[in-house]
Amino acid sequence: MKRNTVIVGTHSVMHAVVDFGCAMLVMEISRDAGLSLTTAALLVYLYDFCAFALQYPVGILADPWNRNSLMAAIGCFLVAAGFVFRPYAAVACAVAGIGNALYHVGGGVDVLNISDRKASFPGIFVATGSVGLYLGMNGDHMPFGAPVTIALLIASGVLLIGLYLLIRYRYKIDNEPCKRIIEPVRMTERELLIIYCMLFTVCLRSCFGMLMKFPWRNGFTHGLIAVIAVTLGKMLGGIIGDRLGWMRTSVTSLFTASVLFAFADQSMACGVAAMLLFNMSMPITLSVMVNMFPKRKGAAFGLTSAMLFCGLVPAFSEVAPTLSKKPILVSAVVVSAVLLLVGLRQYNKLAKPAQGSGGK
Repeated sequence: MKRNTVIVGTHSVMHAVVDFGCAMLVMEISRDAGLSLTTAALLVYLYDFCAFALQYPVGILADPWNRNSLMAAIGCFLVAAGFVFRPYAAVACAVAGIGNALYHVGGGVDVLNISDRKASFPGIFVATGSVGLYLGMNGDHMPFGAPVTIALLIASGVLLIGLYLLIRYRYKIDNEPCKRIIEPVRMTERELLIIYCMLFTVCLRSCFGMLMKFPWRNGFTHGLIAVIAVTLGKMLGGIIGDRLGWMRTSVTSLFTASVLFAFADQSMACGVAAMLLFNMSMPITLSVMVNMFPKRKGAAFGLTSAMLFCGLVPAFSEVAPTLSKKPILVSAVVVSAVLLLVGLRQYNKLAKPAQGSGGK
């Protein structure tokens, strides 16, 4: 089997498993009848902080450590340990969240190391988490419970240790040389503009992706259809972007999504298509960020993921009902398209990267 297929395939499946386990655990805890609504919300915040915000410091450490799949394996074991700490809700959420952060950074860097500065492999890797997350949140529809999930997470960790040995001793793939944990980075105004545009786009996508609720999206089946659309959007965004150009793909998909969202309440077809198109820019923003820091892939991946947490904060706050109104939702998608247009135009003016993002 080809090297790229082994690495991307394994990490994509493991991504779904880890997100499934985390979602199942956090949903079980948050639905505990003995918890107040405020306590449950705080526990979800704690998990989200550990799972997303901590990816940035984890990524900074991952770059010089250069043991990505091993870090991912530790993450699987920690998520399994979260179930053991289930009687201590805060500890369980924190342990599972840290495990999630370790897995995402470790798996993400492994995939980025073979992506050749393109978005296809990162798109496939990030996409599968959506399915795992949805299935875990709807654990009552699953034919197995916590014991099987724990066993699955432990088996995944063991498999990732094997992948680590394979990558290190057979494929001989390493992170870029990085001797210091923290190094000063000098950025031009153009580079800073590109980074700000990408990160703000990630925040908007995170926030409004959480706020998208449509009348037709009720029941397990309709929800699953929507999640499949999100998954395909992330996968296709990287693949199509590499072929047709990152700017053309992301800007066209977002502007089209903004139009479809205007009719998404009345039409399930429009809503599903809009969600697919809305998510196509995700692997592109991630790849741009990583390409801006080629020797710091873990830090770049972690910083991008940390912005997901920043986007979740308003989505769970008192302003959420206002933000979820259709005119604001459509406007946010248009703003995202404009930000990507500005950022990618500046990105294309830099030395041409060795990928299909040229100013198309």
